[in-house]
Amino acid sequence: MAESQQKLMHVAFLLTDLEVREAWLMYFAYGGNKDRWVIDAYLNGLMPLPAHDCNLLALVLVLNERLTELHLPHLASYRG
Repeated sequence: MAESQQKLMHVAFLLTDLEVREAWLMYFAYGGNKDRWVIDAYLNGLMPLPAHDCNLLALVLVLNERLTELHLPHLASYRG
């Protein structure tokens, strides 16, 4: 489940056309505490993240909000 979520998050991230820095700043603003390089590695499929951080990215990081703005499906999912 976590691996498939990460793949979907990577695709969603690419579709949003956001810079990693922008995504990290939004994640950080909503309480995320991982370094930018960790978020970069996760969004590019290079390392896993704890469920809480994945959910923060999917919920408030703008991936789903940005996808809505672009009229694209919500690929960023939540993990229990």
